[in-house]
Amino acid sequence: MRVAFLGNGTFGLPIMAALAASEHDLVAVVTRPDRPAGRGRRLEPSPTKQAALGLGVPVVEIDDLKAPAARERLAALKADCWVVVAFPILPTALLDVPARGIINLHASLLPAYRGAAPIQWALINGERVTGVTTFFIDAGVDTGAVCLQREVTIEPEEDAGELAERLARVGAELILETIDRVAGGDPPRLRQDPALATPAPRLRKEDGEIDWERPAVEVVNRIRGLNPWPGTWTWLEGERLIIHRARTASSAAPGTAPGTVTNRDAGGFPVVAAGDGGGVVILEAQRAGRRPVGGDELARGLHWQGGERLGTSGTPDVS
Repeated sequence: MRVAFLGNGTFGLPIMAALAASEHDLVAVVTRPDRPAGRGRRLEPSPTKQAALGLGVPVVEIDDLKAPAARERLAALKADCWVVVAFPILPTALLDVPARGIINLHASLLPAYRGAAPIQWALINGERVTGVTTFFIDAGVDTGAVCLQREVTIEPEEDAGELAERLARVGAELILETIDRVAGGDPPRLRQDPALATPAPRLRKEDGEIDWERPAVEVVNRIRGLNPWPGTWTWLEGERLIIHRARTASSAAPGTAPGTVTNRDAGGFPVVAAGDGGGVVILEAQRAGRRPVGGDELARGLHWQGGERLGTSGTPDVS
């Protein structure tokens, strides 16, 4: 079967590679045009384009999906089916172009976590199980008929970047199974129950500020869910301190104000009081303009002894 792959980001790369190695004919990869990046603002291709060129697959760059020329270029591929992963929402005018439909891989067990950030929100909300879903794209956002799903257990300290890598590998297997079912003419089409739908809206950089008034487990889950992007941060003596990794402690000093460094654990890692009386152990952090370091190295370098205050933009209270 002739298949076109539409994608921009790194999450779709294992799926694209699996399609290229399959018995199906990957006729083209569709992605965005090169964009300025870095200090020199030099044009850089999307990760999808770079990988496609390495695989020797033809690349089609489209900037405006709503333009009539976009439909013409996509129709000219004569693909029986499109596979869409990490790509902008398709205009309704394109939905009828491939005769056998458009398959999307979504990183959740739909209808749970519809939206742009399903992996991040699953971790933020403390889910223990997630998965991947293939479904037929319709005019809604992640609302189409479900084809196949595969459940994945979330590891206790896994962050969004690590979970995304695992889900992408599982997703590659699921896409191949789905495409085989489409080619065979008997793909499942299971209607989603909208009453069970939950949102996974796009995250913003400001969502990364840590609220130390929250329970310790919620703080840690947000750190996991927002690593590597947009990242979580707190104030340290008027500058931002990025927290890359953390875990919960059994407790912090009773009555300690949230955001206060209470002590250092047996490994030398600082423990910060949370709003529920629990503690957050900082395992890895990064000061502005510096490299990431272990929490123990951070605490030694700053000579933390306990009583230091995080989370305020002014001078910390160390009394």
